[in-house]
Amino acid sequence: MANTPLTVSELTARIKQVLEQGFTRLEITGEISRLTTPSSGHMYFTIKDNHAAISAVVWRSAAARLNIRPKDGQAYIFKGHLSLYEPRGSYQLVVTSILAAGEGQLAAEFERRKALFANKGWFDNASKQTIPQYPKHIGIVTSQTAAAFEDVKKVLHTRPAWLNITLSPAVVQGESAPKSIFQAIRRLHQLEDKPDVILLVRGGGSIEDLWCFNDEKVVQAIFASNIPIISGVGHEIDTTLADLAADIRAATPSNAAEIVCPAKDTLKPQVSRLYQHLTQALNSLKDAKYWALERVNHQFQQHIRQSMKKKHFQVRELKNRLQQFEPNHRLRQDMHQFYSLKQRLFAVTQNTVPKKRHALEQAAYQLRLSYEHQLQHNYHQWQKRHEQLLAMNPTHVLKRGYAITTNAKGEVISSIRKLAKGDTVHLHLHDGTAATQVTHVKRKTP
Repeated sequence: MANTPLTVSELTARIKQVLEQGFTRLEITGEISRLTTPSSGHMYFTIKDNHAAISAVVWRSAAARLNIRPKDGQAYIFKGHLSLYEPRGSYQLVVTSILAAGEGQLAAEFERRKALFANKGWFDNASKQTIPQYPKHIGIVTSQTAAAFEDVKKVLHTRPAWLNITLSPAVVQGESAPKSIFQAIRRLHQLEDKPDVILLVRGGGSIEDLWCFNDEKVVQAIFASNIPIISGVGHEIDTTLADLAADIRAATPSNAAEIVCPAKDTLKPQVSRLYQHLTQALNSLKDAKYWALERVNHQFQQHIRQSMKKKHFQVRELKNRLQQFEPNHRLRQDMHQFYSLKQRLFAVTQNTVPKKRHALEQAAYQLRLSYEHQLQHNYHQWQKRHEQLLAMNPTHVLKRGYAITTNAKGEVISSIRKLAKGDTVHLHLHDGTAATQVTHVKRKTP
């Protein structure tokens, strides 16, 4: 059976499939000719060398992302894929990016350094530092005359007034740039008042313009920094090795300034909520402190009442014992004994002879002397006990300069062993209470 012939469309479709599936990622070098840029935003041109040429197109969406604007007669490196335009049966290169001819070598060197630094761990997320939520001091590394510095200052002007900004100027393009950037970062670390975070910023440019941010010295300085670093180098589509080593990568210098600190309007509701939380916390603290003082005061008063009750009981005991030595009490006993003896003596004298009278008078005299002596002795004993009783009265003891010492729990301190340096004690005097701190403890030598 004979093969069915293909239509032109079928053949073209098969060729299109082979081309587009077989040449998906191309990178070719050549010179642009016949460049046209219609109002549609697309770019059409021919890429040629000494022996061949190929049609090429850059669609509008890709054209907007190009870092350079290609020109006729210039050599470039083109990245893209092949596509077949079926109505004419012609193929073309759909270009997604264009690099200057020298950028191919830089791109290869970029990838080599990227792999090298990654192996050293300079891009590891584990080594990234946390950016302070509310920094007070911001260090900026860039050129003092750069537009990026003005953009950053403009954004930070909308941030809280507490911000302190320190510029550490650096060259950000050319051969001297890596060393200058390294020194600028080091200067910020040597400040007595170190920044809370560093912004490393520069405006957009070609890969050559931004090449200093791929330098090993710069990348290592960012990795070794004790201060968190936010990089804002070039435009959003630009990526440098400094961006990969930084703790946070911002799309632009302005975006870096936006990231580093919230705007005033954003902070207002947060400050209001924080104030409410602090107020509630202070009120809770005041209530807790009040009730704690009330408990301590109640415990102290209860302790004093118990102590006073115990002392009053001791006073009553001493008073009862002292009454036995009270002169009138003993006098009444002696008088009673005296009258008993007198009655007995009177009864005896009625039946004795006169010779006994002298002995009786003599005995009566001795009895009076004994009585007076005993009376005086008993009075002195009573007076002594009375003074002892007064001495043991807590109020009188406190008036003599003594004090009741208690610890923070309200416990009475009766021994030096219950005290240590730094303890707070309370002294209870007869007319008030004082708190003091123990600065020295010295025990008596046995």
